[in-house]
Amino acid sequence: MVSLIFLQAAVPFTPEPRTPQWRLGFDLGNAIVLETPELNPKGDPKLAMEEAERVLPDPALSFGLALLPFAKVTTQTSQLVNPKQWTTVDQLGKATNHAFQSMAVFMGSQMTTMEGGYHLVSVPLVPSSPFLGIRRQASSEDLIFGFAGPLKKKPAVQTRLSETRWENLLPVEDPADLPSGYETAKGLLDGNGTADQRRFLYGTSIHAVVQGRSTKLWLLNYSHPDTTIGTHPWGIFAERQGGLEALYISKPAKSDDEYVAYFTAAIDLNQDGSDELVVELSYRNGTAFRVISPTAGKYADVYTSYYRGQ
Repeated sequence: MVSLIFLQAAVPFTPEPRTPQWRLGFDLGNAIVLETPELNPKGDPKLAMEEAERVLPDPALSFGLALLPFAKVTTQTSQLVNPKQWTTVDQLGKATNHAFQSMAVFMGSQMTTMEGGYHLVSVPLVPSSPFLGIRRQASSEDLIFGFAGPLKKKPAVQTRLSETRWENLLPVEDPADLPSGYETAKGLLDGNGTADQRRFLYGTSIHAVVQGRSTKLWLLNYSHPDTTIGTHPWGIFAERQGGLEALYISKPAKSDDEYVAYFTAAIDLNQDGSDELVVELSYRNGTAFRVISPTAGKYADVYTSYYRGQ
């Protein structure tokens, strides 16, 4: 018999949204999760964790998902989007349909990392325990894209074409492996370094639909790969005849949360005919994902995922 907590746990369904809605998520092997930061109390994932610890104070597993009774925890319910059917697309382009009737956080007695706040969860069978061990941890290899409702057309997913070669834990800045006009990227990304900082130009490339055309893009970092050294500017550039066109430049101020960036995927998430760019932010001890979208004629951040790490 399903325990009482799960009779109270079901996340209510909502009508299909009138405009496209998408979420980032992960295939954990025996569960599919979608990040839902819009449901966190006051938008704060720490408050979501406090709610989980209040209703489930003694985790019965070392690490996994704690399925929460939706009606018993504080959420921002006015922002709930949960149609009866979601379509998920993995990085190989495989589309599947799922219903998400549970909400959970990552929790465990031996948990040493931060894994964000509330997630919608789809499982084949609701377990009799509020704690669910998972087969795989959330990682870039298992990143998926969730679309609220059925899709009229399955979006194509492009993954990275190339990555800078590394030797002895350092990137090899070889002009033969860099795009024509890479000096332009160096010039645009310069300015935040220190005189004694050894810097390299390195990154990844991908194909994406830009203004209706398949275009080769480069994400280039100009920094030391050790995030404790110097600053870490990066940018996204389109390969054009005669050189590179800058689409997006990031020059974050020096902080304790330095990262380097890499392409993960290009996919049309908002179904407007142009690809969003999904970028992995690699911190010293963790990872997050950023979605960069062509908005009002320029590329801008539209979403940053939960940080996962120490």
